[in-house]
Amino acid sequence: MEKTNPRKYKRVLIDIKHPAQLNLFSGLARSLRANGWDVTISYLNRGKIPLIIRKEFPGFTLMAVGASKGTRWSIIWQGNIKRTMTFLKLLLANRYNICVAASSVPLALACRLTGTPIIQFYDDPERKRINAMNARMSTQLFFPPIVSKTDKISIFNCLKEWSYLSPKRFTPDPSVLADYGLKPNQYVFVREVSNKSFNYFNQEDAIVAGFSRQIRSDIKVVLSLEDKTMASRYPAHWKILEEPVADIHSLIYYSKLLVSSGDSMAREAAMLGVPSIYCGIRTMKANQLLIDLNILAHHPGNSALELINSHISKVFDLQEQMRIRSKLLDDWDDMVIFMEDQVNHYKKAN
Repeated sequence: MEKTNPRKYKRVLIDIKHPAQLNLFSGLARSLRANGWDVTISYLNRGKIPLIIRKEFPGFTLMAVGASKGTRWSIIWQGNIKRTMTFLKLLLANRYNICVAASSVPLALACRLTGTPIIQFYDDPERKRINAMNARMSTQLFFPPIVSKTDKISIFNCLKEWSYLSPKRFTPDPSVLADYGLKPNQYVFVREVSNKSFNYFNQEDAIVAGFSRQIRSDIKVVLSLEDKTMASRYPAHWKILEEPVADIHSLIYYSKLLVSSGDSMAREAAMLGVPSIYCGIRTMKANQLLIDLNILAHHPGNSALELINSHISKVFDLQEQMRIRSKLLDDWDDMVIFMEDQVNHYKKAN
């Protein structure tokens, strides 16, 4: 790719380690570029992330930084130590005005050592040790209204998924259903995460698989399966999606119910107004915010089964879906505008 004069543009590096972070920063990256910023996207070489990044960010400067093969050693060495060293070289070679991430200790350390501003947007205060390191090394760390404000921690009034799921940012497309032979609100969407990532090391693998054959079989099911080697453990009539999925959030939006062993997609469904059941083991303040709004249910493991079958037997409430979406739109911040304001506030002049 042709090199640019570092003095010609405002330059920003956005780091992505997970598909949920890609969604978080997608609108920000495009808005910054439209407003004259030179945007570089760094990403962790893990699973389908490189493929999804290339699909979602055509024309951007893309750079793989570090990797993760799912083992503890890979996470420590490739995902943290080597990542930090690569970021150091990258920051020294380029004059970024600011870096943006979602809990990236390697990038925060490299920024601290090079004097580069970094702001981070995160929603998991339970990871206290990681958050303490990020707060110490970052220019500013931002959370939803689930923590107390300090000198280094500020608040945004929404959850991070709202940056791409707000009605201002997302319009569902019913045409995607035809590719899967689906009809609106007549199928269940299941998300099964792998326990090989850091967040789920202590979680039983393939939680939904353990009770999948007890879920009512008189409804279609689409399965977003992170570890495809587990495919044989699910009912044969379930449709396994192949990533990257075109417009996955429209598939969620038009589902009758979402069941997820991972927390991110469970929150996404709740914000899309779809009945959402999180059956993973993590207790999170971000989830609790939605539970308190009565739009997310947390039932670990097979304790979710009774509620799942109950929802399948009900008629989908379209008016309730619209009410939820409208209420969140009225009450919450526009996350993309909020993030761009912070980038412009904390950036360093060339």
